[in-house]
Parts: sequence; C-alpha cells; structure tokens
Amino acid sequence: MPMTIKPLPQDFYDTIDSLSFQEIAYRVADAFFGEDVPADTLKQIVYDTLSFDVPLVKVADNIYSLELFHGPTLAFKDVGARFMARMLSYFIGRSKERVTVLVATSGDTGSAVANGFLGVEGIDVVVLYPKGKVSEIQEKQFTTLGRNITALEIDGTFDDCQRLVKSAF
Repeated sequence: MPMTIKPLPQDFYDTIDSLSFQEIAYRVADAFFGEDVPADTLKQIVYDTLSFDVPLVKVADNIYSLELFHGPTLAFKDVGARFMARMLSYFIGRSKERVTVLVATSGDTGSAVANGFLGVEGIDVVVLYPKGKVSEIQEKQFTTLGRNITALEIDGTFDDCQRLVKSAF
C-alpha cells in the first residue's frame, strides 16, 4: 500500500457518469499505484482484469449494487484474483523471478485464483482442496486448467489445507 493516496480530482466525480467501469477502475487504481506502475501498463492491467461485465443493478431508490459474480468462475473473487495476478506479474517481471502462489480452498477461492493466474508469466499456482468437500463444478474449474496451475486433493478438511499452506510459509 502507498504511504499516501492522492485524492481524485473533482472533475472525476463531476464526469463519473460518463466514464466506463474500466475507466473508473483505472483512475482509482492510479491513485493507489500510479507512482509505481506506468500509466499505460496500469491501464492495460485494469482493462484486462475487468474484461467481463460487472453490471450496476438498481436495488431500490438511490441504492445500487455492482454484480461482481459475472466473471469466469462466477465468483466475486474473480475481480481481486485477476488484478492481483496481473500486478504480481508486473512486479516480478522486472526481476525475472518465479513465484509460487499457494492457496487453500473450499471452492470459490481456488477457482478464482486458478483462473485469474492461468497463463500468467512467472507465476505457478498450487491449489490445495479437501477431498469430497468442494462442489463438482468448482473442482473442475481448478483441476482441469493445467499449464501453471496444479491442484492437490488433500484427504482432510479445509482447515487441514490451510494448515499446510501456513506451514509452508
């Protein structure tokens, strides 16, 4: 996290209704990461992260909700996992290191992380999941990808998977 976050200018708020969701997200991300990531790179990361619809739905008068579950794995975590994957790739790309991401899951986290990091250069993902305790569709979402994604079925519970990840650190 940055030491300070630069405030968004008033014209951002004055014109927000004319901006795309991706442009809004880019401008907010720039306030957090603009000093560390070149503008064109950050914009590419944000637009690639949000390459699926995230509709704004009216719930009631003056109440709206972003439906974050329209991503590749139908989980709200798709947004965060994809952004994290692309930002991590940018930062490790400058050092040429390889990174292994370990994740324990009971379903949706593993799916979102595996899909978000799929094919991302320099990053391997290992998903630990409890045998027989994730939904069939979620299991298929993270066990059938291959490439830089490895899924390991653990004879135990989610807590056992989490304990293994913590002990790895």
